[in-house]
Amino acid sequence: MNNFFLSGLICIIFYLFIKDDGIIDYYKENETYQNLLVQKNQLDQELQTIKDENHLLKNNKRYIEKIVREEYFYIFPDEIIITLE
Repeated sequence: MNNFFLSGLICIIFYLFIKDDGIIDYYKENETYQNLLVQKNQLDQELQTIKDENHLLKNNKRYIEKIVREEYFYIFPDEIIITLE
């Protein structure tokens, strides 16, 4: 009776490790899930940053001027740019 129980237990444990939805696959899928959660959090932060910048571009004239001057090198008429090298 003891040998039968032990061999049955070994077969069940072996089956849980080898089958397609076994413990090994569970840990692989869990690791993939955790990586996707980290990636989702990073993308959520990036989205929030973009939303904040979009809000500033819609509502803040000073921010708009700053971006236009820095990224597009816009200058007002009769304005002189002095570069120091």
